[in-house]
Amino acid sequence: MAYSQSVIDPELAASSLSAHRFRRLASAWITLVPSKGITVLVQLVAIPTVYRGLGPQLFAAYAAVTSAVSIMGFLNLGMGGALVTPFARSVANGDNQEQTRLLSSTLVPILIGTGVTLCLSLAVLSTLPLSLLFGVASHAVPPGELRSAACVACIGTLISIPLSVVDNVRQAFQETHISNLFNTISNVVLCAGLLGVARFHPRLLAFVSVTALSPLAVRLTNLFALHAHHPHLRVIRWRLTSRVQVTALATDGLSYLGASAIASVLLYEWPVYYMSRVRPPVESSGFAVQLQVVLLLITFGVSLLQPLWPAIADAVARRDRHWVSTAVIRSRLGSVGYGVLCMFLLGFGMRWILNTWIHRSIPMTHAGCWLAGIYVLLAMWEYVHWPLALGIGAMKSASNLVFLRALAFAFAIPLAVRFGQPGIMLSLCASILIFSAWSYPLLLSRRLRMCWSS
Repeated sequence: MAYSQSVIDPELAASSLSAHRFRRLASAWITLVPSKGITVLVQLVAIPTVYRGLGPQLFAAYAAVTSAVSIMGFLNLGMGGALVTPFARSVANGDNQEQTRLLSSTLVPILIGTGVTLCLSLAVLSTLPLSLLFGVASHAVPPGELRSAACVACIGTLISIPLSVVDNVRQAFQETHISNLFNTISNVVLCAGLLGVARFHPRLLAFVSVTALSPLAVRLTNLFALHAHHPHLRVIRWRLTSRVQVTALATDGLSYLGASAIASVLLYEWPVYYMSRVRPPVESSGFAVQLQVVLLLITFGVSLLQPLWPAIADAVARRDRHWVSTAVIRSRLGSVGYGVLCMFLLGFGMRWILNTWIHRSIPMTHAGCWLAGIYVLLAMWEYVHWPLALGIGAMKSASNLVFLRALAFAFAIPLAVRFGQPGIMLSLCASILIFSAWSYPLLLSRRLRMCWSS
């Protein structure tokens, strides 16, 4: 009887943990739909609201201020992303002390960096000429209001950097559904705030304050909720910071930053910029709009795959080989199915989508439409391996592949642009086929064998 009990309990425990992971994944996917829907709604409402409230000249100042300070978001050095996998492993092992050490090793350097940057930035914004900082956009705004708006935007952006680590911790706890809920609330608050300012006080400082500060209140609420549910995370101390962990997190974080942020700029911002310099305005603007549709489809697919990251890390830490194998197969099939659906949607319907959205004819070829659809399919095949590789701890290798592909594509842009939108889309497809379509599966298989053999 004792023997049967010792056999049954581990099986029941494994089955319970497997069911728990699938429930968390389902919760993340269910809450993603309203979260993304509200995000799209805010994008559709916010820009016209601010534009009409300020007018063209003041809106240029608003765009200049918010865009300039958004660059400071790179100050997290990707350490929040690097935190997810080791933190998820410590959760799987039930090691609360290790969780506290990891969080301290992540937050302390970020807090020091953002604190120093905040002091320097406020000094610069208070002393340097506004025309030097914001160019022509500064001429249409009273200097005092523009300077105040820039300081508020700087404060809001820098404070949000350490608070963004809360979402990474939620991800490691497989609580993405809670992050989705708070993101939905944040977008609702932002949209309501912008509409209220446009109705009662349409000034530059007011719009910038709502944009920069209103999400902070929701993020602080998320932080308090995290501490209430996981009280051991309240203890963040300098003495708990490990130099070894800081070095490891910073190294992995820089790789993650290169793949998630810098590669995105090279793949999707650089071709738009270069094309606008060398091709006719009608063609370059049409390409920019088409690329937004492609990115919207890819972003939604990536959001569906992202919750796999902590789930895989948890399963690997618990050595649940069957669950990992099942998740890999199902996620590959799901991503390919989604990619095929998007391929046919863009191949047959991209012209109708763009003409309906923009209310004017966008120049595009049949080949360009189908190449855009094929790229979404290939991108989904590439991106499905991204959270899987991160979950098994292959962050550097996986990130380097993405960055290498983006770098090669960026060098090919001057040649690809000669053939317009089809040339760029063909180059994007070729970059995946050459660099990551085959190497990602090999990387995943090799690292999984290492995990099970260790």
